[in-house]
Amino acid sequence: MHDENVSTFFSYLEAEDAALTFLQNSYRHLDIPDAETRSYQNISAFLAYLEHGKSYYAYGKNAPLLMKPVLLFYGMTHFMKASLLLTRPAYPESTADLAHGLSTRKRKKRDYRFILDEVMLQQRGLFPYFSRYVCKRDIPAVKKVSMGDMLRLIPELQDLLSLQQEKRSLVEAGRKKDIIVLPDCLLDDFQYTKRRFLAFLQSYSYQATEQAPLSLQQPDSLWQAAGPLFYNPLSQQYYFIRQSYWSGFHECMAHYALSYNLSMICRYEAEWWMDLLHINRRNEYPLIMRFLEITADKFPLLIGSYMLKHFQDIKKAR
Repeated sequence: MHDENVSTFFSYLEAEDAALTFLQNSYRHLDIPDAETRSYQNISAFLAYLEHGKSYYAYGKNAPLLMKPVLLFYGMTHFMKASLLLTRPAYPESTADLAHGLSTRKRKKRDYRFILDEVMLQQRGLFPYFSRYVCKRDIPAVKKVSMGDMLRLIPELQDLLSLQQEKRSLVEAGRKKDIIVLPDCLLDDFQYTKRRFLAFLQSYSYQATEQAPLSLQQPDSLWQAAGPLFYNPLSQQYYFIRQSYWSGFHECMAHYALSYNLSMICRYEAEWWMDLLHINRRNEYPLIMRFLEITADKFPLLIGSYMLKHFQDIKKAR
C-alpha cells in the first residue's frame, strides 16, 4: 500500500497552481471539452471543498461527542464534492443533486435501537451521485439499509462485533507477502462456481494469482481495498465480503449512511442522543463511539487515496 503519501498529496493540492493543473489534466484525460475553461471555473470550489473538509474533520476529531457527528458529516460531504469535481466538472448538474440522497424516519420510537434503524435510498442526491461517479457503484436494488448492515461493512469494527457476538459480514483473508489468500468458504457463501467467482473478482479489477487456494495480488491503494475486498490499516488485516448481496457497497457508502443518520439523530433526536451518551449505554454505544473514531481518520484517507490514485493514473497515461 502506498497511502502513506496521502497527507503529502493533500498538502501539495493546497497550492492553487498545483490543484488547477490537476483539474486540467483530469478533464483532458477524460476528454472533457473545454478542459482549461472548466478547470478555471471549478478551481475555487475545488479548493474550498478541500479546505472546508479538512477543517471540519480537524474540529470534529476534537469536538465533544454531543456535536461530533455533525462536524464529521459536514467534513465528509465537502470531501465528496471535491472528489466529484475531479471527473464531473458540471457538478451539481441540478438542484436535486444537492440533496443528501438519503432519508430517515422523522421520529424515533420509544424502544428505538440504532443498529436496527434504517435509512431510505433516494434516486437523486449526493449519495447516489457520489456512489455512481466516484465509487463506480450503481445504487443497490434495495430501497433501504439498516445501520447494523452498514456497521458490519467497516473492517475496523469486526473484532468488536465478534466480542458482542453480532453477525459479521466480512471474513478474514490470509496474506503471504504481496498475495492475499481468500478463504475457501467464500464459494459456498456466494454460491458461485470457482469460474464465476474469478469473473466476479475480475469485474472489480482484482488480479487473481492462484485458483487453489483462491489468491489475489495485493492492491496498490486503500481505495482498491474498500469493497468487496476491505482493509484495516490499523491491524493491516484484509477481509472479504461474505455475501454477494453487499458486494456492490463501497466502504465510503457505508461511512456516509452511518454518518448521515448519526448527524440527524444528534441534531433532531437530542433526547435519545443524550440518553445514549450519559445514561443508558447499550451495546450500541461502543460501536457508535468506535465508528466515530474510525471515520474521522479513515474517510479522509479513502478520499485522499482516490485522488492520489487518479493523479497517478493520469501520469501513467501521459
